[in-house]
Amino acid sequence: MLQASSDVTFEGTVLFERSGSRQFLTVASTAEGNRGELRRMNAGANPRSEFWPIPSRSLTRICHVLEVYVPRLESGRIIAGRSTQRLTLRPRDTLRLTHLVDMDQSTGLPLAMITLDLDGQMLERYEYAAIEYESVIPDASVGNVVDAEYKRGRNIVPGYFLISENPDRGLFVVSDGLATASVFVEPLPAGAPVGEGAIIEGATLTYTRGVRSGSGGLLISVLGEVPFVTARLLADAVRPPLEDS
Repeated sequence: MLQASSDVTFEGTVLFERSGSRQFLTVASTAEGNRGELRRMNAGANPRSEFWPIPSRSLTRICHVLEVYVPRLESGRIIAGRSTQRLTLRPRDTLRLTHLVDMDQSTGLPLAMITLDLDGQMLERYEYAAIEYESVIPDASVGNVVDAEYKRGRNIVPGYFLISENPDRGLFVVSDGLATASVFVEPLPAGAPVGEGAIIEGATLTYTRGVRSGSGGLLISVLGEVPFVTARLLADAVRPPLEDS
């Protein structure tokens, strides 16, 4: 499943639901195999194309996922005319969400996914109504995959580790192998209040915290598919610069 997005090229139609809204999307992988393309078909006339990077296909991700999730595999339902297997990934702690994934039995591509909160309530879901595969990339390199974009760095909070950072821009990206969150750090604007706030849309949480320090303070923002408690811990991991003596 973790490799399928980069192992096949495809196009299809998807129903996406979250926060009480429903969207119909056309989705396709590009011929280059390194990014995907979507259009939001009920957002407006002549919708523009949006692009996202194809997830890394590093085999080491499997070990990282199994460290923090308990997997269960069983027969799935028919989706877009294809047989599936249901993969349930339940977290081993309260720092991540539950994911129910229906994978194409032939390719492993996720054809449907439901994300649940800590209380088992649905946050968001998507499901293909139709999908066609254009080609399947021969997987001759299994066991020898090297993905320069997926490297495990130092642990930040339990189960989440750094995968990229740009301290000059105040940007840090963490992952547990499946979920990803971005942490943005910038100077606290003059007159801005301290304290915290959060907005959740589907499974995506936006958390902000303003903290004062002798150098003026920091505005810390966390964006990702993580619970509120995880966003708080990630913000806690940010330390203001040491004061000049």
